[in-house]
Amino acid sequence: MESTDTGRSVYGDRAAGSTTVAELLSDEAFFAAMVEVEACLTESAVVAGTVDASTGAAVAAVIRAVQPDVVALSEAAVAGGNPAIPLVKVLKKAVVAAGHPVTAVHVGATSQDIIDTALMWCVHRAAAAMSGTLGTVTDVLADLAVRERETPVIGRTLGQQAVPTTFGLTAAGWLRQLDAAAAEVDRAVGLLPVQYAGAAGNLAAAGPAGPAVHRELAQRTGLQAQPVVWHTDRTPVARLAASLALVGGAVRKIAGDVVLLSATEVGELREAAPGGSSAMPHKANPAAAVAAAGYARRTTGYTVTLLEAMDGELQRAAGAWHAEWQTLRDLVVVTDNAVTRLAASLTGITVDRAAMARNLALTGGAVLAEALAAVVGRARVDEAVAAGRLGELMADAQREQGFSPDPADHTGQAPQLVDALVAEHKGEEHG
Repeated sequence: MESTDTGRSVYGDRAAGSTTVAELLSDEAFFAAMVEVEACLTESAVVAGTVDASTGAAVAAVIRAVQPDVVALSEAAVAGGNPAIPLVKVLKKAVVAAGHPVTAVHVGATSQDIIDTALMWCVHRAAAAMSGTLGTVTDVLADLAVRERETPVIGRTLGQQAVPTTFGLTAAGWLRQLDAAAAEVDRAVGLLPVQYAGAAGNLAAAGPAGPAVHRELAQRTGLQAQPVVWHTDRTPVARLAASLALVGGAVRKIAGDVVLLSATEVGELREAAPGGSSAMPHKANPAAAVAAAGYARRTTGYTVTLLEAMDGELQRAAGAWHAEWQTLRDLVVVTDNAVTRLAASLTGITVDRAAMARNLALTGGAVLAEALAAVVGRARVDEAVAAGRLGELMADAQREQGFSPDPADHTGQAPQLVDALVAEHKGEEHG
């Protein structure tokens, strides 16, 4: 079994994300989860009446006392194609040595039952830890939106100056997108199921008590009991992967905007702790946003791999299932890294209102042409632009019709939209 890169590479430094998330998805955590699943399975069989209570308690205790040798088990996994096979051998050896029957170990299960359940369990825990960071980022964005609710800024479309809006609405738009993605992750995580169906997915080895064991195992692991079997129906994994890719996309959008607005020629934003350069001492790089975008960009590739793994043959996939074990863990970790770096970028970020005002004035009032046309007509505006007399027309409209040349007076319903989006974030009603 290949060692996962969860936080151990140069670019995947643990400092970039939550140490908790990386640890919950490490090889060590994965193997420990498989051990715990086996112990829970024995206890579930006791509840279902297929294992004697005293025997089950003793066997579960022996199983939990096993400290899996990750390296040795990973090497041994090559022969059988998965790490559960050598792990079960180790557990059975320990149980026999303790004087208990091996029939209380791996009761009615197949390797995929243990691996899938352990993987879902690890991901469930890690996603809960990542959820806290996501909440921090969205709260920061909500505060930023409220604080800059009426701050005029130039809207930019297709890379060009468009019409005035407010920076608060920009931040509220970021908030809405990330909130929506986070909600999809919560939904997908909440639907992660237990896996227990035996060799061909029909609970044959578990006997009549199989469904009861399945339900009890779901209860003990905190995973869903439905679907009853999903050995080659990888919808739960694909749904989670897609939701994490949505988070990655939202992070890329926000981080990309921060990078653009931090450009020297724009200067509207500045991270609280910008990065330096090894060669250019004058630079103040939006390093956290850059890193966030980098991590987030990796989510797409991992997601594609997991979607590609949905075509498992008949009752057991030959390779597609195996591709999930590291990919899914790495996907969660890089998503967490992306969100954590985005939090670093946005927390304490400086909004340069003077720069925003300066950029609003760059066109000499041309960005108010749409608003002016509503007062004097589009034809007159087009003629004035062609003749280079827009300023003169605007002055006439100000004098004769009370037209305001202040961009702050032409931000439309931006402040009210901020209120609505922030209320939505907080789960409040907005009239």
